[in-house]
Amino acid sequence: MFSILRKENGNLSIVMLMAVMGMVSGLTMSGLVLRDFRNYSYDYEQQQSIHLLRSDAYRGQNFLVQNPLTLNQVITIPEKKLVIDSGKLRRTFRIRSLLSKTQESTIIGSDTGIQGTTMTDVFRLKTLVNTAVGNALSNFNDNSTQVFTASSLQLNQSSLAEFMYFSDQDTSPAGNPVYFYGQDVIEGKIHSNSDIYMKQAGGGSNNGWPTFLNLVTTTGNIISTPQSYPLEQVFQGGLIEEYSGYDFPATAETLRNNARIRLGSPNSNREVIYMVTVDGSSAEVYTGEISEPLRVAVDVWNPYPNLPVEDSDSLYSYFVGVPDTTWTSTTIGNLRNAGIFVYGDLWLKGNFAGYQTWGSSRDISLIGDIKLRGTNLNVNPINNRADMVGIVSEGSIYVKYAYMNPSDSTRIHPNVGSNSDYPEPAGGGIFIYAAMCALGDGGPSNPSDANFEHGVFTFEYQHPHGSTPAVNVMFQGEQYYFDWIDLHRRRFPPTQAQPWPATLDYPWYNPVWPERDPYTERGTINIFGAVAQRRRGFVHRSGNDNEYPSNSGVWNIPLDMCGGPVVLTPFPDPVIGGLVLQARRYPGTTGSGTGYRKNYNFDKRFLNTQPLFYPEARLAGGKEPLTHGSWSVVLPDIGEFNRYF
Repeated sequence: MFSILRKENGNLSIVMLMAVMGMVSGLTMSGLVLRDFRNYSYDYEQQQSIHLLRSDAYRGQNFLVQNPLTLNQVITIPEKKLVIDSGKLRRTFRIRSLLSKTQESTIIGSDTGIQGTTMTDVFRLKTLVNTAVGNALSNFNDNSTQVFTASSLQLNQSSLAEFMYFSDQDTSPAGNPVYFYGQDVIEGKIHSNSDIYMKQAGGGSNNGWPTFLNLVTTTGNIISTPQSYPLEQVFQGGLIEEYSGYDFPATAETLRNNARIRLGSPNSNREVIYMVTVDGSSAEVYTGEISEPLRVAVDVWNPYPNLPVEDSDSLYSYFVGVPDTTWTSTTIGNLRNAGIFVYGDLWLKGNFAGYQTWGSSRDISLIGDIKLRGTNLNVNPINNRADMVGIVSEGSIYVKYAYMNPSDSTRIHPNVGSNSDYPEPAGGGIFIYAAMCALGDGGPSNPSDANFEHGVFTFEYQHPHGSTPAVNVMFQGEQYYFDWIDLHRRRFPPTQAQPWPATLDYPWYNPVWPERDPYTERGTINIFGAVAQRRRGFVHRSGNDNEYPSNSGVWNIPLDMCGGPVVLTPFPDPVIGGLVLQARRYPGTTGSGTGYRKNYNFDKRFLNTQPLFYPEARLAGGKEPLTHGSWSVVLPDIGEFNRYF
């Protein structure tokens, strides 16, 4: 080594070697730096692309709400270019999106496997992001990086089932406000296409104020009594006033068009009742054909019963029309994962398996619990993937008071129970595991007779009074049977000169008339689902409220004119010894009015999955509100985007 260094040529060789080694090392380091920089650039652009894909999902959703699609249509969202400067890199990103609407087969799942499929409208947003040009703010000027990233987002049409409460008008058919009170605790979303009314009254756990745990929206304003209210204490999930309105359809078109099972005929003029008891995926159906009223002569005596019968003459006679119902029975099956539409009145109860949506061209009466096969009563159905029920009426939905059993004519009160039957806040009465929608459109939105035909969720027989039952009377060793006693004592229909007593039940107002001691307080309505209605229906009345003009002494039942106040004081019959008429609370209930307590729970499954063929939620003007479904990053199909851009 030293000999080489002593030579002039040797020194030059080493210098050259070291120069070459230095140059190679420099190039190696430069390559490493460039590779690291390229990796950094790629990672940077990749991460930015993911963020842009996410943000453009909301841009696509908003665009679709404003620009509804027809089936199998594909449209482009205006291309967007965005410059992002990180301080070390400056990149221009190109964003392109395609929107399409198709019908796809959707799997209806269960805990034990696939239960079936249904065709549903699906909106798809495909987005492609790529870097167009860029500048590296360093010694490297690299414009050649081309990162392509794509995503696919499924958007689902919103439905009215997403709201715990949806009302087109928060007023009664008489045009008076219907209030939320202190005992109302609502956990799901609420929307009203009108003002929302509330009062600091009625107890509860929020200092007399109602409690809204989720977002409340209204096209109008909150009308409060008193006027000032603690905003955050009441509206714990948020409040938006003067919000966009939603269209509320008058008919169940989606269900009508897609129902697999239909009962009755759309062209029939007959009045028909379909009484349905569901057991899993089959049902027993009683079909009741209502005949033309028969003219029956009624004699009037004073007094009545009159004994001995042969010794008294009637004061006068009149005729009354008495309808009759002829029942026939059958069974139907294959109800799992089906839409069922009934042309007529539907009376419904049962234990439902699979996805079932029941609809009616008229009113629907709930004649018992609406249960899910895979969920016990008073248990939240959040983990039940197998069963879901929708109930859609083109009239109103009633919690039925009573009916006559078609098989043996016994009186049945299906929806009554004690407050202690279940732990608070639940109670005996009725359990409803369903999304319910009452679409009835009786006329314009103003206080008129037509408003009483608007769709409501409510309870039957809201102004109970006692009526005189049939009796057997012994006279001189003979037994006499007397029926229709109230009709034999006075003229019917009444006249202005001979009005019907305000404290006596009007004939056939009670569906099991005559009834000596009808129920006033009936228990609890337990809902695990959702309610949408054209007007807010009553589920409880004071018994002496100011609804026009229920306590005027006038009887006009279709207009809610139902004589006088509900009377809980016993009053004896003037003729029949020992017979006492008295409206009464069902044993184990409390209160001085009529109707039900509320135990309303939102079925959170409806946020992502709706009942089959349930009415869709569309903003006014046909705009389609959509909710995010599945979102995923996918392999870019550059050719597909080049075809449209």
